[in-house]
Amino acid sequence: MKDACGRTVDYLRVSITDRCNLRCSYCMPATGVVPLSHHQILRYEELVRLVACARDLGITRVRVTGGEPLVRRGAVELVAMVAALPGIRE
Repeated sequence: MKDACGRTVDYLRVSITDRCNLRCSYCMPATGVVPLSHHQILRYEELVRLVACARDLGITRVRVTGGEPLVRRGAVELVAMVAALPGIRE
């Protein structure tokens, strides 16, 4: 994939929680967001499927985000599932 400037895009940021405590300007508005209930957030299997689709478009690197993503139970297992996908190198 290429961006508007012709640069190759090979990475994806995946936020696994909306409970971000960092408020980075590139992903969180200053006013924050309305918290979602647990059933409204993607399950890990859905996130892995999303990463697999992105991989098919040329994504090879994935960064797990969400402030302190380890606050979401099972985050380590998610990272293992993503790392096990063929073609994902980082």
